[in-house]
Amino acid sequence: MTITKKAEYAIAALAELARHYGNGYLASHVIAARQGIPANLIAQIVSRLRRAGWVDGQRGPAGGVRLVRDPSAISLAEVIELIDGPLVITRCLAGQGTCENRPSCRLRGVWVRAQARLMEVLRQVTIA
Repeated sequence: MTITKKAEYAIAALAELARHYGNGYLASHVIAARQGIPANLIAQIVSRLRRAGWVDGQRGPAGGVRLVRDPSAISLAEVIELIDGPLVITRCLAGQGTCENRPSCRLRGVWVRAQARLMEVLRQVTIA
């Protein structure tokens, strides 16, 4: 399991917006520059965040993007899953088919506990 760079950039963009929360709009190019996000990805990320209802945008000289959801209500798990899809540490837990070793697998319990701990941490940490 690897969290993609795009998800990391989305977290960084949201963190930048959280610092500006309640103070109007911030231009996408400013977010990209401050966080080292490639220009071609910031538009994709903002679009995905807008579709999720987390940000809105305004065109024009005073426009940009602003966070419309409380940053303390956005967990890292939510951001990663929005960008990358379901987060699982092993295919065993992905629900894709049934593993023939499942009834006798001694590792499944380890994977379940590890997955639970990972998700616990990522749900507890918010953008705020």
